[in-house]
Amino acid sequence: MKKILIVMVLITVTLCGLFAQGQTEQKVIEYKLPHTAAVGGHFDMIANKFVESLTELSGGRFKGTVYPAEQLGKESQVIQNVQNGVIEFTIIGHDPLAQFVSDSALLSLPFLFANHEQAFKILEGEVGDELEKKLATKNLHILGWSNNGARVYTNDTRPLETPADFKGLKFRSPENPVNLAVTSSLGGIPSAIAYGEVYTALQQKTIDGQENAVINIYPSKLQEVQKYMSMTNHILSFVVIVASENFYNSLSAADKQLVEAAAKKAQDWHRNYVATLTQDLIDKMVAGGMKVNYPKNMQPFKDATKVVHANYVGKTISQDLYDKVLKQL
Repeated sequence: MKKILIVMVLITVTLCGLFAQGQTEQKVIEYKLPHTAAVGGHFDMIANKFVESLTELSGGRFKGTVYPAEQLGKESQVIQNVQNGVIEFTIIGHDPLAQFVSDSALLSLPFLFANHEQAFKILEGEVGDELEKKLATKNLHILGWSNNGARVYTNDTRPLETPADFKGLKFRSPENPVNLAVTSSLGGIPSAIAYGEVYTALQQKTIDGQENAVINIYPSKLQEVQKYMSMTNHILSFVVIVASENFYNSLSAADKQLVEAAAKKAQDWHRNYVATLTQDLIDKMVAGGMKVNYPKNMQPFKDATKVVHANYVGKTISQDLYDKVLKQL
């Protein structure tokens, strides 16, 4: 249903844009779009693509400013300010959404999806609609889902070839209970640290390692303070384009269409971009001295993390929603 609506939006958006250009008496809408990632990284690129697209489609009536690298606060603070309407838009990883709607942690279940293409198909259907409705009640309006890579582990001690190699090592994970539980199930010691503090924590040996996607590790320069990267690909991660529900609802129907169309353009461009980026960055890290290993047998990892599904599904994650995903795999 969502895909059909997006197609309809794209069919009409050119006319809406022309209409907007012709209505010079309409007021200019200024907005802020902060994110927590590095300048020039892929979060920054999708943020700027959204602003560029909305400017173009609205004939310049929408004027946005991107604030990268925690300029307007840490991620949890930014999300709260989006909820209360102080900030109009943000780009985030999907993980923090679980703090507001526990069913969002479904997306963090280990080894659930085969790949991002499969996951996007599911998010563009009934499952995505249900999640988005729940997040809207928390004043978070989801405009698009894109690719934030597959999560891998880095550390400065040893390659992680089996779950036994995690023992005694402390890893940073995002403030999402499922991510933390995955690290724990593999035998590591999980630690929730704000993303902007990870580099310093690794440098000072407060933690031994961290888990994230290659496309986020490289621009944050974590390879400078880590020696080993183990390609577990244990969780698929997602970029989310989010608007303040109150701000979105304050827009006219025509302006809502422009916002949706700009988000669709940014999302589609970003999905294609990220699909080709990961291997290039791995090659750069290897050339810089990072030791990358691919565990020969992933089954022990999958077996160890099954407990995470059992501990969350039917409790903090809806059994019905989980079952809807399984039927589409």
